[in-house]
Amino acid sequence: MEKSLDSFTKRRISDINFTIDKDLNVKDGNRSFLRLIHKTDFNVNISYILEDSDVKNFKFFLATFDDSFPKRNFLVTIKPFENYISCIFTVTKKGDLFDVIIEELSYSRQLLDKALLESRELTALIQNFDAYYFTYDGQNFSLKNTKDLTTIFNGKRSAFQDYFTNTFRINLYNDDTRAQLDSMLNNIENFISNKYYTLLQVNKKILTVHTLKTSTRKNSLIVASMNLHKENEPVINAYSESRDGLTGLYNKKAITELAIKKINEEKAPCSLIILDADKFKECNDTFGHIFGDRVLVTIASCINDAIKGRGIAGRIGGDEFLILLDVTDEDDIRNITRNIRTGIQWSITNVEPESVVTCSMGIARCPINAKSYEELFELADKSLYIAKYRGRNCYIIYKPELHDKILIENKQVDDRMATGEFFYDTMNSEIKILEKLQHADKNQKESVMEILNLLIDFMQISKITIYDKDFNVLYLAGIDEINSRATFIKKCKNYFRIFNQYGFLFLDNTNILNSIDGERYELYRHMEISSTVEILNKDKNGENHLLICYDLYRPARTFKKDKLTFALLVARKLSEIL
Repeated sequence: MEKSLDSFTKRRISDINFTIDKDLNVKDGNRSFLRLIHKTDFNVNISYILEDSDVKNFKFFLATFDDSFPKRNFLVTIKPFENYISCIFTVTKKGDLFDVIIEELSYSRQLLDKALLESRELTALIQNFDAYYFTYDGQNFSLKNTKDLTTIFNGKRSAFQDYFTNTFRINLYNDDTRAQLDSMLNNIENFISNKYYTLLQVNKKILTVHTLKTSTRKNSLIVASMNLHKENEPVINAYSESRDGLTGLYNKKAITELAIKKINEEKAPCSLIILDADKFKECNDTFGHIFGDRVLVTIASCINDAIKGRGIAGRIGGDEFLILLDVTDEDDIRNITRNIRTGIQWSITNVEPESVVTCSMGIARCPINAKSYEELFELADKSLYIAKYRGRNCYIIYKPELHDKILIENKQVDDRMATGEFFYDTMNSEIKILEKLQHADKNQKESVMEILNLLIDFMQISKITIYDKDFNVLYLAGIDEINSRATFIKKCKNYFRIFNQYGFLFLDNTNILNSIDGERYELYRHMEISSTVEILNKDKNGENHLLICYDLYRPARTFKKDKLTFALLVARKLSEIL
């Protein structure tokens, strides 16, 4: 059974599709779907692999399917092979039937949670522990014997601390050890996990504790493995030497040395990933540094969940992480990075829906792309830059035939900036647009359309749409695609709730709405919009006057930052004219 699941995770997610009716009866599908549900024919109801609550919600979802949005997403938990897996169903209505594609799957967190909470899997897991381990369930600490899972102690924190320090002869006269013990218990009670604690015993031996968080829909649990070092070790805080104190990952020095050894000395095939948290500074400024620290711990946890057994990771900067994978197969890398990306997005927005922290990743492979750590890091860093340029919340696996051209074009822009040519051309374009604005006549549609077309060329965007106070389309320039925004705004009472205090919305990557505002996400997905800037202008009485929208279509790109300010200025001038 385990072998089947392992091989399944390596398949492309887009290969899995099926067709159902409104009562969830399967009408058709492909072989990957049959493999997923462990059946040989399609004579089955999809409720077979859904939780009861999801069955009810999915039936309601299909019964109320809005025909104006042919494609919609539904987050669901399925249970093939007796395991729980989160995935996203992308549903398209075809007459009385619905075509479903499984877009994304996340295995690691659900599989680990279930393994830790069932005795058979827990017994297998703790074979790597020493004689003892302990757990915390939100109320009590329980110290257990690894061999037969016998509970030796069960009680509240204060009693457990006394029993623990006496039983394992913890040296509380050592300041580092006392601080580590307090930190460990505090973090465990706050369900902060994936951290290592090094405690000195009175016999000058070291006791290491590693905490791991697991949960189901009803319960959460901290499992702490304990490893007693057999030989005497120096009286040092080993944790602080190789581990990052906040996240529990390797620190910069340790992860760099391990990566250099693996790549330069051992010549081992691997993949190097540089991960950067998107808009982390804005998160810190808005929600405070304590929440920012929680975000970094969450990112580390999502990385650990996704790479477990297949690599190592470290924190190399404030919000920057380095991951070294033992795999180089592109499908394997995509599955891992997809789990990291979606895990971070969903975990953080579930805690703070207004937060827009996501992650971008640049990936280079050894020896496919380079054979030294230095070259590999440089290529991964350049790939990260491209991921940021494409709108963030994505990953780029470096391929020279695709990405060298982008890097060359960016270098050419840098050269033009250095010589002043870029600023000269930009200034002339801006002056031309401003001159047209000065002489524009709202009664002459051609003059307004000329300005909009000039602005589209200048900003290198797909479309500009201007709506009146009732959100009817006044002007539309650029690629004339489906325009469902007006209908959606009229139906949605809270459309402007995520606009900032200055009356505009700027989204580098509309995918982040998937965990914030599902309906708006479906709107942009339906209109193929990857990035958008929307400006709501009001009149002197504070009433809505114009809504001006600048849109970029997929594939994902983002706005040129140096031109955004000018775009806002033009929107203000257009509001005065119209």
